[in-house]
Amino acid sequence: MTLKARAMEKVERAGISNYSFDEDVLVMCGVRYTIDVCDCGEADCDGVKLTRHLAAINLNLQ
Repeated sequence: MTLKARAMEKVERAGISNYSFDEDVLVMCGVRYTIDVCDCGEADCDGVKLTRHLAAINLNLQ
């Protein structure tokens, strides 16, 4: 399963249906998130880490 597919599964499990992808960036409610591999080692970890996409935030501040 691809990282993008795992991120989609994570979002849908959380009950969020209003999301999309722009290239490999997840967009939820207008907020952009980069999708990374999580290697925390926790037993219940799904292997996906979502981080706010800082490039979009910096553009808004300028």
